[in-house]
Amino acid sequence: MSTSGPRRPWLYDPSLGGVLVRAHRPPAAGALRSVVSDAVWTDVLGVLRWAEATLTCRPDLAAGTAWRTAAAAAALLRRLPGLCDEVGVAWAGAGGEPGAAQVPAAVRLRTAADRLALRLCSPDDGTEDQLEIVLRDLARDVDEVGAAAIAVLAEGSDWTVTG
Repeated sequence: MSTSGPRRPWLYDPSLGGVLVRAHRPPAAGALRSVVSDAVWTDVLGVLRWAEATLTCRPDLAAGTAWRTAAAAAALLRRLPGLCDEVGVAWAGAGGEPGAAQVPAAVRLRTAADRLALRLCSPDDGTEDQLEIVLRDLARDVDEVGAAAIAVLAEGSDWTVTG
């Protein structure tokens, strides 16, 4: 982890975060789809904030922030099936790819978070005709962030200590 501070300062700007979240609302969507879209992308923003915190915090805080990153990702993945049901979209599951064991966990987390940040900053995602595909791909990326955060936690643990 680095102590250089956040690489994405825009993550912590509440007004810009709200703009990015609302940019994903499907055009001419009703209230229900707008609320679901806002819920999903607000959670994505939260996952990204925790991932960024994990990657930039002091080493003594990395375990706690990695845990919170994984928990935020898991919370969103738990909510997605119900949110998909609300808008009448089939839930395809997360379908995450197993991480490459030889790649350091922090690199895996950075790569997965970069992909998720790109989705957040791409307001074309989530249009009405491709919502199911977007949610499946989004779930995969969130799952990969969570798995990489667990790997960061595991790499930073002392496995020689006996209880």
